[in-house]
Amino acid sequence: MMHPEIQMNRSLCTFSLVLLFSLNACAGDDPSPSQGGGGTGGSGAEFPAAGPASVVREDTDELVYFFPDDLDAEGLWPALVWFNGASGYQDDFNYNGLLESVASWGFIVVGGKFPGMNPEESDERSDLLRRNEDPADVLFGKVDVARIALAGHSLGGFQTTESSSEYRVAVAIQGAGTPTGSESAPTLFMTSEGDEVVPASIVITAFERAIDEAWLAVHASADHNEPRTDGGVYREPLTAFLRWKLYDDANGASWFVGDACMLCTAADWGYETR
Repeated sequence: MMHPEIQMNRSLCTFSLVLLFSLNACAGDDPSPSQGGGGTGGSGAEFPAAGPASVVREDTDELVYFFPDDLDAEGLWPALVWFNGASGYQDDFNYNGLLESVASWGFIVVGGKFPGMNPEESDERSDLLRRNEDPADVLFGKVDVARIALAGHSLGGFQTTESSSEYRVAVAIQGAGTPTGSESAPTLFMTSEGDEVVPASIVITAFERAIDEAWLAVHASADHNEPRTDGGVYREPLTAFLRWKLYDDANGASWFVGDACMLCTAADWGYETR
């Protein structure tokens, strides 16, 4: 059953939709919609799969990286550390499309080629920081260590919420638990009423127990494998959240802030904050 406050948000009136579209239309002529985000802002409030930046992919035996090809376009870049679900990484069943898309919106992204792992066992973050400190590496001095986000799906979502305190923000998709310590990052929780593997109620409970600022988005029908490959319905709100929180992008914020926010008025989403 849908959380009652979420159900209420689905009933927002037509006036809110009209107001949202009007505001977007007024902002449509602004060539630099991003606030503090360099040249990678979205168009209106949309974040298509292919963002403004061309993307380079680098592989090791255990990790996969995606990052903008013109690293000199920004002095420092925000980063995303990604935790896989329990099914891990396979050549034809992975999160590469999602991670490449996020990178195209101005992020250095690193993910593992293994099943979701406990944060203390995962080397994504440590490898990212190692490369940032290696003068011989293409990523040397390019990672803004104050703007690193953590996100994960399913088991990776549980582990994201358990140990997010080292990160600026976190995103838990179709899986979320309770922080192991007394601190955590501000977290976006995303789930679906159609998830038969990790019921939406589990993620909603984690949201209600969050110890820092939190946002909850519940899709009406997406199944558990929706985030695989290209991110599905979760790709755009994930990107918008990262743009908002790591670039202060007004278009990203428009998905989450105000009575007429994108998630507030979307027919397939229920949304609340705390």
